[in-house]
Amino acid sequence: MARPNLIANACLPIAKAAAYVAGYALIVLSLLITYDVIVRKVFNAPSLGTDEIGGYIVAVMAAFGFTYALLKDAHTRIDIFYQWLPRRLRLLANLLAMSGMAAYACFMAWRAWGTLAESIEYGSTANTPLHTPQWIPQSIWLLGLVLFAAVAVLLLLHAVWLMVRGHSHQALQFYGPKTLEEEIQEERLSVDDLDGRPSTLTAAKGGSHD
Repeated sequence: MARPNLIANACLPIAKAAAYVAGYALIVLSLLITYDVIVRKVFNAPSLGTDEIGGYIVAVMAAFGFTYALLKDAHTRIDIFYQWLPRRLRLLANLLAMSGMAAYACFMAWRAWGTLAESIEYGSTANTPLHTPQWIPQSIWLLGLVLFAAVAVLLLLHAVWLMVRGHSHQALQFYGPKTLEEEIQEERLSVDDLDGRPSTLTAAKGGSHD
């Protein structure tokens, strides 16, 4: 949905930091599950509420992951006819796709806020041995969805600004789906990174400075 540009590059460090935190949270969750299984099987001890904690971690990880996937152009988009459309229709298709993404992100953030407000009003707690106050995980979950909504709206506004100023080529380049050539190039870069060899793209850039 978004290729590297001024807005995406500014938002990416925050999204990447959240993705790292989510990744480490999954590691912690895996350790908790391992410990939980061992103490139940070996010592017949009660569960520590790993299922509940795991649900919170997965929900929060997904909320923050939406933003990182958006900035890394990882959300699925059906573009079977896109390449054959004229420029204006491609611009319109990109605008509709980004508008839909921003509207959905804002809707999720709005509904999450309503859920959190109800939990705070009624003092809701989890129906589990931990009795976790629901406002705690829901607040973190809401923060991830608000970040997703804010970035989606910023990218949409940037795309509209480019179109209004007549920079349709940049709008297509930044916010259009990846071409087949770009996907092939990314796969080549990934293979080169795994092999420890300098990529052909890097070599070409280095040669162009000479």
